[in-house]
Amino acid sequence: MKIRLQTLKLYCRKSEELVRFGGNITFIHGTLSLGKSTIARLVDFCLGGTLELTTAVQRELLSVQLTLTIGARDVLIERAKGENSARVSWVEDDGEPISLLIRAKGDGAVVYGDDVVNLSDLIFRLLGYPIIRVRKRTGDDDSPMVRLSFRDLLKFCYLEQEELDSSFFRLSQPILAEKSKDALNFFAGYYSERLSTLQAEFDQARSDQRSKTEAAERIREFLAQFGFASDAQIDGEIQKNHARMADVRATLSASSLEFYGQTHFVDEQRTRLRKMSDRLNAENETLDDLNRRLEDQRELRAELMSMKFKVARADRARSVLAGSSFENCPQCGQPVSSHRAPEGSCYLCLQVLAPSEDDINPASIAGDLEARLADIEQALRRHSGSRKRQIERIQKLTADKDRLDREVSELLGSYETDRAARSRQADRELAEIEERIRFLTRVKAMPGAVTAMLAEADKLSETISRLDREIQQEQMRLGKADENFRALGVNFLEALIATRVPGVGPSDVVNINRRTLIPEIWPEGDETAAYSFFTAGSGGKKTLFTICFALALHRTAAQRGMPVPSLLIIDTPLKNITPDINPELVTAFYTYQ
Repeated sequence: MKIRLQTLKLYCRKSEELVRFGGNITFIHGTLSLGKSTIARLVDFCLGGTLELTTAVQRELLSVQLTLTIGARDVLIERAKGENSARVSWVEDDGEPISLLIRAKGDGAVVYGDDVVNLSDLIFRLLGYPIIRVRKRTGDDDSPMVRLSFRDLLKFCYLEQEELDSSFFRLSQPILAEKSKDALNFFAGYYSERLSTLQAEFDQARSDQRSKTEAAERIREFLAQFGFASDAQIDGEIQKNHARMADVRATLSASSLEFYGQTHFVDEQRTRLRKMSDRLNAENETLDDLNRRLEDQRELRAELMSMKFKVARADRARSVLAGSSFENCPQCGQPVSSHRAPEGSCYLCLQVLAPSEDDINPASIAGDLEARLADIEQALRRHSGSRKRQIERIQKLTADKDRLDREVSELLGSYETDRAARSRQADRELAEIEERIRFLTRVKAMPGAVTAMLAEADKLSETISRLDREIQQEQMRLGKADENFRALGVNFLEALIATRVPGVGPSDVVNINRRTLIPEIWPEGDETAAYSFFTAGSGGKKTLFTICFALALHRTAAQRGMPVPSLLIIDTPLKNITPDINPELVTAFYTYQ
């Protein structure tokens, strides 16, 4: 797994800082609190880790960029402080630039390809490896498959200062040890791309078979409880419901015919009601005609009364103005005596006077008006009486019609109530039968589905047997993993001797426990005197123990082509060993590197 760091750029509030990494080894040293550990943490942060917010980081840092080589591509990873996402950019082989905003860790929707959901998956993809899946609990074939994250591999590539003398790659912690052991087994070759794929297919096939079998059994038990275990039983039930539905519909039809045939006892009353309705309409029309005549006569009476007052006013005006004359014209003010009016014309306006009729006078006009008013008053009294009698006639006819209408309603009501109750019951029963037929039609497909599901489950048995056989063959093919572990033990002992770890000599033997994967030192080959990281005692010895194992792992990977990331970050490895007290150890350690 080729990974090589190029540059690390820090964007701070007041400046931009650039760290360049060497082609093979980069050694960062300096005084206390210079930021040596922070550089390592920022590289880990860009690779999906969690950033420790020291005072300087919290106050000054904004974001960070890591330029590195992954596989054959130059990759730029950008991540802002406090964000759980990173921007990853690179150029594909065909020259197409790619830039993705991807989760630094955690699951979610696919963001690239068919299965890349986070930064770990993307790094595997850029390295040319598939997503590695392992058992959640090692050795348990029923345990589900989970991702082996790039972060799990990075435990052996980034040795943190806080854990160098307190934890040997977390192999002593029950929960976290599973992933560390999976990573070591993957490095050694116990896991391959084909093995991972076969195990995932095996797990999926067995899960599908189990779910199909359980679902088929549950459906079968449900159908058996209600007597629907076969298609013939369901068909018989459907036919019985169809026959019952036909009977109910026939009953409804007969009830309707019976109703129309048995309601003749109210036919006479209905005929009388129609005649009374016609007569009532005619009487209402007569009343409307009387109302119009009364209105016309009242208007005529009002006009005659107005004329009578006008005649009286005209007569009084004539009496007042009789014998009066004008000396001057009321319009222009000139004396009227200055001109002589022709005979038979008005001396004032010179208009010809109309001949007077002695037989027409105000008294005769007033008499005629009085006589006419008397006739109208008599007609009004006569028509008012007729209107009153017409209203009484209409009221009596309306009351008779309402009474007859109630009688018909009562006669029909007693008959229709019973019929309506029977009809509602029949409609309700018909709806229930139709719903049951629909239900049975749907249920009818279940026995066939159960048979098909069991057939699919049986077919999966063949697939499971084939996959199990191929997994065993692949595991046998991966026998070189034992050789890789033996080579790792040899290189580990060589590293311990080269760095002059106290108490370790050429005659000692390193044994890596295949179950716990914890290396043990057998002094002079004596297994009873064996000790490991956890029983080494000295903090400085534990530190060298951890570092030498990491160096041996990476050296073995280079020698045997093991899939170990070609990246090793050691954060202050000799914090418990100082040059002035242990100069030979310091010299030997850096000489070995």
